[in-house]
Amino acid sequence: MTTAAILKAINALPVKERMMIIEQVVHTIRLENSDSPSPSGDSWYDDQRNIAIVKEGIKSANEDTGVVLTSKEDIKNYFANL
Repeated sequence: MTTAAILKAINALPVKERMMIIEQVVHTIRLENSDSPSPSGDSWYDDQRNIAIVKEGIKSANEDTGVVLTSKEDIKNYFANL
């Protein structure tokens, strides 16, 4: 599909849908052209220690810990040990 065809298809959409597409495109362009991992340019993301903490949290969340909480006592003990 050519750019002209894409623009013609977008132009045929209701205004609200067109605006949503434009906002998504602008957001994507900002992310692709940004030197910061933060879309808003927040300096918190410039500290590599913060990025490492986030990446470790994602990794931990994706790992199967094998924890099975079957009773109120299990749940209470699990949260008490966090």
